[in-house]
Amino acid sequence: MRPICLASDVSLIVVTDIHGAPEPELCLGAGLPVALRLSLAELCGRPDLSGENLHHYLFQAAGMAQAVTALSVHLSGQPRLIGLGYSAGGTALWKAAKAGGRLSGLVCVSSTRLRDETALSIPNQVYFGDKDLGRPSEDWLATVPNAAAVLPDAAHAFYAEADHPGRARLAAEIASTFGKWNTV
Repeated sequence: MRPICLASDVSLIVVTDIHGAPEPELCLGAGLPVALRLSLAELCGRPDLSGENLHHYLFQAAGMAQAVTALSVHLSGQPRLIGLGYSAGGTALWKAAKAGGRLSGLVCVSSTRLRDETALSIPNQVYFGDKDLGRPSEDWLATVPNAAAVLPDAAHAFYAEADHPGRARLAAEIASTFGKWNTV
């Protein structure tokens, strides 16, 4: 069990991927205080969509803009929040922070669409699997995020695999990062 290292005034906002993954018990922030857990389908006002249909709506229609607007509303009414986003959920959080949404820090896991984004002014960390062919280029990883890690033997949705061998180490690293950001 990893220690909870956040003060009571800091909590997480978690945004899941297009499938609603990971489940709460598989969240890499499990054990840390979570203020909000949101799905992309809820955020873009299309609870009837999931998977590839939701992906299409987010990136080919107005879905991502709607999700970012909804996230900005959620972020404005909260005290100190640290974002934890999975795949397109991380992209939505990044875009919301870029648009002025209040976050104290952001961790994105397998958010491959970040390859089209520019740097943020808040602390951030990104994680990708080495088997995820959609991950940003090495140049992007070296220049845009504050910190980046590529995990060995990890596909895109490794975060939803209960038995992935890197899960415990990554969860501990995320908890440590949140603890560091909490002292800033």
